[in-house]
Amino acid sequence: MRVQVCIPHYFKEHADPGDNPNGYGSLRSGARLARSIALSRCISELLNIQKNKTTLILNHHNRRIDKKTCQENKLEVEINICTDGKNFLEDVLDLYQGRINHVKMQLKNPRELPLYTRDFLIQNNKKFNLYTYIEDDIIVHDEEFFNKQIWFLEKTNSQLILMPHRYERVDTEADDVLIVDGTLRPGLVNLFQPTEKRAGSGKYLGNQFVEFDIADNPHSGTFTISNSQREMLSKFELPKDGFIGPLETAATLTVLKYFKVFKPNIEHWRFLCVEHGHPSFLHYASKLPHQNLN
Repeated sequence: MRVQVCIPHYFKEHADPGDNPNGYGSLRSGARLARSIALSRCISELLNIQKNKTTLILNHHNRRIDKKTCQENKLEVEINICTDGKNFLEDVLDLYQGRINHVKMQLKNPRELPLYTRDFLIQNNKKFNLYTYIEDDIIVHDEEFFNKQIWFLEKTNSQLILMPHRYERVDTEADDVLIVDGTLRPGLVNLFQPTEKRAGSGKYLGNQFVEFDIADNPHSGTFTISNSQREMLSKFELPKDGFIGPLETAATLTVLKYFKVFKPNIEHWRFLCVEHGHPSFLHYASKLPHQNLN
């Protein structure tokens, strides 16, 4: 399997607070270390889930490199980091030279970088099995992430989109994680799609039963599409606004405008999930009232 990944990356540490009304981490004062760690984890995990034809083993006793053929299907991930050529974490990208592509874009307005990155992904003529847009603080831990996407797309004949749940680690004595993309105001989501719990189900690999919702919050900071979906989108004028801001429009409205967006039902949220590597929502866990759903 071949996957192309495009990541918009922008960092400006001393931005005017007035230029950051949505509180984006990329513009947050004092966030250099946190953003560096999040970007590095984002890239590293995408590299880690690759599967090549052979595994190399350092044999100390015989002073040689042993090679073992991999029994799993090959997974190749091409990573493109898209920047404005000026405002980015150069030291982090330097760590991954030779393993990523740094795409420098000419922009009049840096706020539009996510939209340009999205267009670069969709208009690219290279042939891949999957095309993934992902924000630079989203971390994919699941080695089966792309296999699950392929499975869902094949089962639905590329008529639907499957988004992961996005979470931040809480790690208190009582709480594990905070799933940050909970229910949105119905009036907003219903502009684009009707929501429905348990709208579909399936058995991944023939034995893992999963139920899916038509998402009441379709945002995840990422989307994955098939080649046929990419070809279809490449013929359309893609949205430049309409869902919160340019960042959210690129990550969500790009597909939400043309496809129904599903997520695993909350009972099965771990089936497809990603970590938000630079937490922005954890403070709500201590400020808002709690209610048991069980």
